[in-house]
Amino acid sequence: MNIFLNNQIQRNRTLLDIMFGRKARDTKTNKNVQPGRRDTVTISSEAQELSMKKSISGRARNTSIDSIIDLQKYVDAAGESNSAALENAGNEIDVNAVPYTDNSAAFRAALTDKYSKLAAEAGTHSNPEEYIYGKYYDKGSQYYETNLTETERRIAYNYEMQMYKSGKINGVSYQDSLFRGVEINGDVVDNDRIMFKRQTINRQISNILSGAGIDTEYYPPWEPPVSRFRATRKFLS
Repeated sequence: MNIFLNNQIQRNRTLLDIMFGRKARDTKTNKNVQPGRRDTVTISSEAQELSMKKSISGRARNTSIDSIIDLQKYVDAAGESNSAALENAGNEIDVNAVPYTDNSAAFRAALTDKYSKLAAEAGTHSNPEEYIYGKYYDKGSQYYETNLTETERRIAYNYEMQMYKSGKINGVSYQDSLFRGVEINGDVVDNDRIMFKRQTINRQISNILSGAGIDTEYYPPWEPPVSRFRATRKFLS
């Protein structure tokens, strides 16, 4: 009778354990393992940092090209072009007779340099247009550019495709990755143009007076106020 009752109690207890998710303690369980505790894996801070770097690393061909483009060189070249233009200002007062090379032209030349390199690289692939599309929009492509914002990606795709198809780019977008960290002050750019026009008039008047045999004060070649504008990046990711 007692054996029957004990068996009934044991069966009921087992049934309750199953219903409420409880398990009977196994007497053979390793004493070093605490019941109800999960195994954990501790990852060192160095490993976590390495894992994070791997997750955000990837192809960055565009910004690699950016880093070797010397923007200041193009700005200086624009200044030299303006100085040469003033040397040939003529002896008639006509401010529009002397062409002015502004910084946007300088930056367009820099962009042309950048995308000429990228388009030439695209041309080495069997399907250049597919390659260019994959660079910017196919995350599964081995050539996908990871180090670009969405705006930079859209601009770069358009520029590279334009350069590949026509050999030139349209316009100048200062949101291209080439201009990361570059401050462009519109007021300074406008003042440079105004200063150049004044220099043009002065030089033309000087030429007229010199032609009439009148000594005039020497006007030095026009120099852009580079102290107020520097095409130096503050940062480049």
